Amino acid sequence: MTAFGFVADDLTGAADVLAQAHRYGLEAALVIGDAPLPTDTDVVGFAGPARSLSGAAFDNLVTRDLAGIAALNLEVLLYKVCSTFDSSPTVGSIGRGIQLLHEQFPLHGPVPVVPAQPAFGRYTAFSNHYATYAGKIYRLDRHPVMSRHPSTPMSEADLRQVLAQQLGGPETPEAIHLPAYEDGTFKDAWADRSREHGAKAFVVDAVNEHHMDAVAEALTREEHGHGPSIVVGSGGIMAALARSVSDHAPRTPGPQNPAGPVLAISASASSTTAEQINDAISNGWVDVPVPAELLHRDDAAQVQVLDERVSAALRTGRNVVVHTTRGAADPRYGTGTPVDAGYVGTLIGGIAARMATAGLTRDIAVCGGDTSSHALIAMGVRQLRVSDQFVTAGPVLLADSASAVSGSRLLLKGGQVGPIDILRRFAGQLPS
Repeated sequence: MTAFGFVADDLTGAADVLAQAHRYGLEAALVIGDAPLPTDTDVVGFAGPARSLSGAAFDNLVTRDLAGIAALNLEVLLYKVCSTFDSSPTVGSIGRGIQLLHEQFPLHGPVPVVPAQPAFGRYTAFSNHYATYAGKIYRLDRHPVMSRHPSTPMSEADLRQVLAQQLGGPETPEAIHLPAYEDGTFKDAWADRSREHGAKAFVVDAVNEHHMDAVAEALTREEHGHGPSIVVGSGGIMAALARSVSDHAPRTPGPQNPAGPVLAISASASSTTAEQINDAISNGWVDVPVPAELLHRDDAAQVQVLDERVSAALRTGRNVVVHTTRGAADPRYGTGTPVDAGYVGTLIGGIAARMATAGLTRDIAVCGGDTSSHALIAMGVRQLRVSDQFVTAGPVLLADSASAVSGSRLLLKGGQVGPIDILRRFAGQLPS
């Protein structure tokens, strides 16, 4: 029976959930769109592009997915958000997601918010959130990338304040802070926060796996009598939940053996992804930049030119990277009308679909959290399962047989995920 379910606000984040479950021996699958949920897994969930949506589009998508997952008799439901908490009151609002959780589960008390993922360099201390970048730990509002995120720049690190703004109510959420783990008060604090009348959410500190395991224990011992335990968090929660029910030794990455040339498609403006693209190109990958004018206006002739450049390179056995930007400083991204995640995701996903359908590649990397869901939808993907562990938060996946990329190895890489040489590792050019 499926014990754990999730609704993820982007596809690369959902892939991380799958990776954490798979790492500890659980069978996991996610579905995209209105595909039926599989019943042969321990973990199952929906993934969509909610993190890039606003208003009615956000509400409709999240409401649909929550209603679908509510049909299962789950022990714990994870509303999966990015471990860097990037969101705003108008775009991908985590606060609005919490309100929709309460609409679906009206008898549930305040929802714990636990975005920490220590194994991935994400920490919450005294409600302030931190993330690692280039080997250093930064508070969220001073993070070199997240403080300058192109669509949801984080100007506040205190998650209580972020949620208060997004929830729009008069109250600031309460919290459970680090000393509670050490002084024996954590269980009582959790019970007290869970019963607070009228509150929507509370923030939970965590800076190591011991803390995450304590959160998993609290979630699995809760008895609501009116639905699953609910938590808002990252892949760190799924890892802890999986550890709590499995005695499986953690799986480790295997060697990467591509069937032929690799195609990477990217709409990520992250400086991390820009460095990864630069590494691939400087090591012989074919560079195919998407023209600036095509980022805002569909042009069939220009798309055909892109297809021809990509297919010509793949036919000669060369790895290719197609990108809409190489970092936020790229003039294609930094000027003019903001890029629409749905449009560019569909654009680059369509290129990958056509190359796979033509048999030119069976190894595809998709870079960028906000755009990945749109790209996979353009490929006709309705279900994904883990094929192999790879990098933290980035497993190798297989799609359903009806998709254009059936039989392909898929790497879904969020903007901040992976080492600089991740694309070459995926291509089997370096040890994973």
